[in-house]
Amino acid sequence: MAMKALRVLGWSVAGLLAVLGLLALGVMLLSQRKVERTLDIKVAPVAYVDTAEAIARGKYLFESRGCAECHGTDGAGRVVVDNGPSMRARSPNITRGPGSVVARYTEVDWVRAIRHGVKPDGRPIMIMPSEDYNRLTD
Repeated sequence: MAMKALRVLGWSVAGLLAVLGLLALGVMLLSQRKVERTLDIKVAPVAYVDTAEAIARGKYLFESRGCAECHGTDGAGRVVVDNGPSMRARSPNITRGPGSVVARYTEVDWVRAIRHGVKPDGRPIMIMPSEDYNRLTD
């Protein structure tokens, strides 16, 4: 009787592990599909204004809306999450300097990235709180 109970328990555990494995595989495939999708977001450009007032307002928004928390106070990027080998996330360099991911961005590209969280190639920016920024005025 004990042997039969152990056999049933063993098959139950094996079945549970198989279900969990299939579930993990499904989550992995769905997340990969989400990462690789492209989005066609039509946006209107916002005119670049370089007056002292506009620059001061942009600096204020960068510092107060969380941009500096992720991209660093100088915009050169920084490590945002570092949990050792399990997860490490670094924000990109958004300056005009070497290593910049935005060196070729147009006005439309900036609007699409900030307000919609989408790169110029249509792929999503995975860690971009665009829902916080899509209601900003021009």
